[in-house]
Amino acid sequence: MKLVDEHGPALAALLRRLCRNAHDADDVFQETALRVWRALPGVPRVHNPRAWLLTIGYRTFLDSRQRRPSHESFAESPDPRVVAPSDQVLHIEMRERVQQAVAKLTPGVHEVVALHYAGGLTIRETAEAMNLTEGTVKSRLHAALVELRSALE
Repeated sequence: MKLVDEHGPALAALLRRLCRNAHDADDVFQETALRVWRALPGVPRVHNPRAWLLTIGYRTFLDSRQRRPSHESFAESPDPRVVAPSDQVLHIEMRERVQQAVAKLTPGVHEVVALHYAGGLTIRETAEAMNLTEGTVKSRLHAALVELRSALE
């Protein structure tokens, strides 16, 4: 498929950054290619093929995150091959502190944090998903950051 051949390297680079490991990035790449192949017959004309492909890749990544086990958190574990054991322990402790602090956020603030930071949605997308104004999302994110900084000091 010419589209994937031409823009595949950019898609692969994006997915490696998002997935943080080559295996998951390869899986999401394959799923993206399948979705593109299935969608192409129904698409009249794509004005920006690269943006269209990367958008499908990003949405496929988001879908793949929903299928992950629920024990995974906002802060991913470090790659044990590149992090010293003492740093791994510090990372695990910090991740647990962050998880506890995020869990204590009020529900509306917690949902905004989850959609924006963990889900990777923009402020506009978060506002649309929650049926809020962008200003409300921004104020909730600010409140969350203030509260999290205080809890983690």
